[in-house]
Amino acid sequence: MTYVAVLANINGNFPAFAKALERIEELKGEGYEIEKYYILGNIIGLFPYPKETIDALDDLMKENRVKVIRGKFDEIIAESDPHAEGPDYMDRLALPHYIKKALKYTWEKLGHEGREFIRDLPIYLVDKIGKNDIFGVYGSPLNPFDGEVLPDQPTSYYGAIMRPVKDYEILFVSSPRYPVNAMTRYGRVVCPGSVGYPPGREHRATFALVDVDTLHTKFIEVEYNKKLIEEKIKTEGLPEEIIKVLHHGKV
Repeated sequence: MTYVAVLANINGNFPAFAKALERIEELKGEGYEIEKYYILGNIIGLFPYPKETIDALDDLMKENRVKVIRGKFDEIIAESDPHAEGPDYMDRLALPHYIKKALKYTWEKLGHEGREFIRDLPIYLVDKIGKNDIFGVYGSPLNPFDGEVLPDQPTSYYGAIMRPVKDYEILFVSSPRYPVNAMTRYGRVVCPGSVGYPPGREHRATFALVDVDTLHTKFIEVEYNKKLIEEKIKTEGLPEEIIKVLHHGKV
Protein backbone atom coordinates (compact mmCIF):
# COMPACT_ATOMS: atom_id res chain seq x y z
CA MET A 1 0.00 0.00 0.00
CA THR A 2 1.09 3.56 -0.74
CA TYR A 3 0.85 6.40 1.76
CA VAL A 4 1.50 10.10 2.12
CA ALA A 5 2.90 11.52 5.35
CA VAL A 6 1.15 14.67 6.56
CA LEU A 7 2.88 16.92 9.10
CA ALA A 8 2.06 20.30 10.62
CA ASN A 9 3.09 22.81 13.27
CA ILE A 10 6.83 22.24 13.32
CA ASN A 11 7.28 25.76 14.70
CA GLY A 12 11.05 25.73 14.46
CA ASN A 13 11.24 22.67 16.72
CA PHE A 14 13.88 20.88 14.71
CA PRO A 15 14.58 18.06 17.22
CA ALA A 16 10.91 17.04 17.06
CA PHE A 17 10.88 17.36 13.25
CA ALA A 18 14.05 15.28 12.93
CA LYS A 19 12.53 12.52 15.07
CA ALA A 20 9.38 12.53 12.93
CA LEU A 21 11.45 12.23 9.75
CA GLU A 22 13.51 9.47 11.35
CA ARG A 23 10.32 7.57 12.17
CA ILE A 24 9.09 7.97 8.60
CA GLU A 25 12.30 6.38 7.35
CA GLU A 26 11.81 3.52 9.83
CA LEU A 27 8.26 3.02 8.57
CA LYS A 28 9.60 2.75 5.03
CA GLY A 29 11.92 0.02 6.25
CA GLU A 30 8.93 -1.73 7.79
CA GLY A 31 7.23 -1.91 4.40
CA TYR A 32 5.25 1.34 4.22
CA GLU A 33 5.57 2.88 0.77
CA ILE A 34 5.50 6.62 1.55
CA GLU A 35 5.56 8.49 -1.71
CA LYS A 36 5.53 12.10 -0.52
CA TYR A 37 5.24 14.46 2.43
CA TYR A 38 2.85 17.35 3.01
CA ILE A 39 3.79 20.08 5.51
CA LEU A 40 0.78 22.21 6.45
CA GLY A 41 2.35 25.35 7.78
CA ASN A 42 3.85 27.02 10.80
CA ILE A 43 7.15 25.53 9.82
CA ILE A 44 8.86 28.20 11.93
CA GLY A 45 7.64 30.19 14.90
CA LEU A 46 8.32 29.78 18.61
CA PHE A 47 11.31 27.47 18.92
CA PRO A 48 15.00 28.23 18.32
CA TYR A 49 15.84 26.11 15.29
CA PRO A 50 14.37 28.04 12.33
CA LYS A 51 17.43 27.74 10.08
CA GLU A 52 17.87 24.02 10.72
CA THR A 53 14.19 23.43 9.94
CA ILE A 54 14.33 25.43 6.71
CA ASP A 55 17.51 23.64 5.59
CA ALA A 56 15.92 20.21 6.18
CA LEU A 57 12.82 21.20 4.23
CA ASP A 58 14.89 22.65 1.42
CA ASP A 59 16.75 19.35 1.06
CA LEU A 60 13.47 17.41 0.92
CA MET A 61 12.00 19.83 -1.62
CA LYS A 62 15.06 19.49 -3.86
CA GLU A 63 14.40 15.75 -3.91
CA ASN A 64 10.79 16.52 -4.95
CA ARG A 65 9.54 14.61 -1.91
CA VAL A 66 7.64 17.34 -0.07
CA LYS A 67 5.04 20.04 -0.62
CA VAL A 68 4.99 22.85 1.94
CA ILE A 69 2.48 25.63 2.60
CA ARG A 70 2.57 28.69 4.84
CA GLY A 71 1.03 28.92 8.31
CA LYS A 72 0.16 31.92 10.47
CA PHE A 73 3.66 32.49 11.86
CA ASP A 74 5.20 31.84 8.44
CA GLU A 75 2.89 34.50 7.00
CA ILE A 76 4.07 37.05 9.57
CA ILE A 77 7.64 36.48 8.39
CA ALA A 78 6.55 36.58 4.73
CA GLU A 79 4.79 39.93 5.22
CA SER A 80 8.02 41.73 6.07
CA ASP A 81 9.53 44.12 3.53
CA PRO A 82 12.28 42.22 1.65
CA HIS A 83 14.50 45.28 2.12
CA ALA A 84 13.76 45.77 5.82
CA GLU A 85 16.79 45.99 8.11
CA GLY A 86 14.98 44.51 11.10
CA PRO A 87 11.74 42.98 12.37
CA ASP A 88 10.37 46.12 14.07
CA TYR A 89 7.19 45.88 11.99
CA MET A 90 6.12 43.13 14.40
CA ASP A 91 5.73 45.69 17.20
CA ARG A 92 2.33 46.70 15.79
CA LEU A 93 0.99 43.14 15.79
CA ALA A 94 -1.60 42.16 18.39
CA LEU A 95 0.38 39.23 19.77
CA PRO A 96 1.69 38.34 23.23
CA HIS A 97 5.14 39.79 23.90
CA TYR A 98 6.83 36.37 24.10
CA ILE A 99 5.52 35.38 20.66
CA LYS A 100 6.74 38.66 19.18
CA LYS A 101 10.18 38.13 20.70
CA ALA A 102 10.35 34.55 19.37
CA LEU A 103 9.26 35.69 15.90
CA LYS A 104 11.79 38.52 15.88
CA TYR A 105 14.48 35.99 16.82
CA THR A 106 13.29 33.76 13.98
CA TRP A 107 13.33 36.67 11.51
CA GLU A 108 16.96 37.43 12.40
CA LYS A 109 18.14 33.82 12.36
CA LEU A 110 16.57 33.06 8.98
CA GLY A 111 18.44 35.86 7.22
CA HIS A 112 17.44 37.19 3.82
CA GLU A 113 17.66 33.81 2.11
CA GLY A 114 15.54 32.04 4.73
CA ARG A 115 12.89 34.76 4.61
CA GLU A 116 12.74 34.47 0.83
CA PHE A 117 12.23 30.73 1.22
CA ILE A 118 9.17 31.45 3.37
CA ARG A 119 7.83 34.07 0.93
CA ASP A 120 8.02 31.58 -1.92
CA LEU A 121 5.73 29.08 -0.17
CA PRO A 122 2.11 28.87 -1.35
CA ILE A 123 -0.88 29.42 0.92
CA TYR A 124 -2.93 26.45 -0.27
CA LEU A 125 -2.06 22.86 -1.10
CA VAL A 126 -3.81 21.32 -4.09
CA ASP A 127 -2.72 17.88 -5.22
CA LYS A 128 -3.83 14.39 -6.16
CA ILE A 129 -3.09 11.22 -4.21
CA GLY A 130 -4.12 8.06 -5.99
CA LYS A 131 -7.45 8.97 -7.62
CA ASN A 132 -8.31 11.44 -4.86
CA ASP A 133 -8.12 15.22 -5.12
CA ILE A 134 -6.87 16.81 -1.91
CA PHE A 135 -6.88 20.35 -0.51
CA GLY A 136 -4.69 21.62 2.31
CA VAL A 137 -4.55 24.83 4.34
CA TYR A 138 -3.14 25.94 7.67
CA GLY A 139 -6.30 27.40 9.26
CA SER A 140 -9.53 26.78 7.38
CA PRO A 141 -10.56 27.02 3.71
CA LEU A 142 -12.23 30.43 4.11
CA ASN A 143 -9.65 31.85 6.51
CA PRO A 144 -6.25 30.34 5.74
CA PHE A 145 -4.25 31.93 8.57
CA ASP A 146 -6.65 32.96 11.34
CA GLY A 147 -9.25 30.25 10.83
CA GLU A 148 -9.42 27.46 13.36
CA VAL A 149 -10.83 23.94 13.26
CA LEU A 150 -11.81 22.57 16.66
CA PRO A 151 -11.31 18.97 17.84
CA ASP A 152 -14.02 16.64 19.13
CA GLN A 153 -16.93 18.27 17.31
CA PRO A 154 -20.07 16.71 15.77
CA THR A 155 -19.97 15.56 12.15
CA SER A 156 -22.14 18.51 11.08
CA TYR A 157 -19.42 20.91 12.29
CA TYR A 158 -16.77 19.28 10.10
CA GLY A 159 -19.25 19.13 7.22
CA ALA A 160 -19.58 22.92 7.37
CA ILE A 161 -15.76 23.24 7.32
CA MET A 162 -15.53 20.88 4.34
CA ARG A 163 -18.39 22.33 2.31
CA PRO A 164 -16.42 25.19 0.63
CA VAL A 165 -14.00 22.59 -0.80
CA LYS A 166 -16.50 19.78 -1.39
CA ASP A 167 -15.04 19.10 -4.85
CA TYR A 168 -12.10 17.50 -3.05
CA GLU A 169 -12.12 14.10 -1.36
CA ILE A 170 -10.04 15.21 1.60
CA LEU A 171 -9.25 18.45 3.42
CA PHE A 172 -6.01 18.67 5.40
CA VAL A 173 -5.81 21.40 8.06
CA SER A 174 -3.08 22.33 10.52
CA SER A 175 -5.37 23.55 13.29
CA PRO A 176 -6.31 22.52 15.97
CA ARG A 177 -2.92 20.83 16.58
CA TYR A 178 -4.82 17.82 17.94
CA PRO A 179 -5.37 14.89 15.53
CA VAL A 180 -8.73 14.93 13.77
CA ASN A 181 -10.13 12.38 11.33
CA ALA A 182 -13.75 13.19 10.51
CA MET A 183 -15.81 11.80 7.65
CA THR A 184 -18.57 14.12 6.43
CA ARG A 185 -21.15 14.04 3.65
CA TYR A 186 -18.79 16.22 1.58
CA GLY A 187 -15.51 14.44 2.24
CA ARG A 188 -12.95 13.77 4.96
CA VAL A 189 -11.34 16.40 7.24
CA VAL A 190 -7.94 15.49 8.69
CA CYS A 191 -5.63 17.35 11.04
CA PRO A 192 -2.38 15.40 11.45
CA GLY A 193 -1.66 16.75 14.91
CA SER A 194 1.41 18.75 15.85
CA VAL A 195 5.04 17.87 15.26
CA GLY A 196 6.67 20.65 17.25
CA TYR A 197 4.09 22.88 18.95
CA PRO A 198 2.65 21.03 21.96
CA PRO A 199 -1.15 21.30 22.16
CA GLY A 200 -0.91 20.10 25.77
CA ARG A 201 1.27 18.36 28.32
CA GLU A 202 2.89 14.99 27.55
CA HIS A 203 3.25 15.97 23.91
CA ARG A 204 4.86 13.67 21.39
CA ALA A 205 5.65 14.68 17.82
CA THR A 206 2.52 13.59 15.97
CA PHE A 207 1.87 13.19 12.26
CA ALA A 208 -0.50 11.27 9.97
CA LEU A 209 -0.11 8.55 7.38
CA VAL A 210 -2.86 8.49 4.76
CA ASP A 211 -3.48 5.58 2.40
CA VAL A 212 -3.65 7.11 -1.08
CA ASP A 213 -6.36 4.70 -2.27
CA THR A 214 -8.69 4.28 0.72
CA LEU A 215 -7.82 7.53 2.55
CA HIS A 216 -7.58 5.45 5.73
CA THR A 217 -5.66 7.61 8.20
CA LYS A 218 -3.47 6.59 11.10
CA PHE A 219 -1.63 8.83 13.54
CA ILE A 220 1.98 8.24 14.54
CA GLU A 221 3.54 9.57 17.77
CA VAL A 222 7.27 9.97 18.42
CA GLU A 223 9.18 10.96 21.57
CA TYR A 224 11.73 13.78 21.37
CA ASN A 225 14.17 15.45 23.75
CA LYS A 226 12.49 18.48 25.33
CA LYS A 227 15.39 19.11 27.69
CA LEU A 228 17.66 19.76 24.71
CA ILE A 229 15.22 22.37 23.41
CA GLU A 230 14.79 23.96 26.84
CA GLU A 231 18.54 24.46 27.11
CA LYS A 232 18.65 26.01 23.65
CA ILE A 233 15.80 28.39 24.56
CA LYS A 234 17.78 29.53 27.61
CA THR A 235 21.06 29.83 25.71
CA GLU A 236 19.45 31.97 23.00
CA GLY A 237 17.80 34.25 25.53
CA LEU A 238 14.23 33.55 24.47
CA PRO A 239 11.40 34.26 26.94
CA GLU A 240 10.70 31.80 29.73
CA GLU A 241 7.12 31.55 28.45
CA ILE A 242 8.45 29.53 25.50
CA ILE A 243 9.72 26.90 27.93
CA LYS A 244 6.27 26.74 29.52
CA VAL A 245 4.73 26.21 26.07
CA LEU A 246 7.26 23.48 25.36
CA HIS A 247 6.32 21.52 28.48
CA HIS A 248 2.66 22.37 28.94
CA GLY A 249 1.33 23.59 25.58
CA LYS A 250 0.48 26.98 27.02
CA VAL A 251 1.76 29.74 29.30
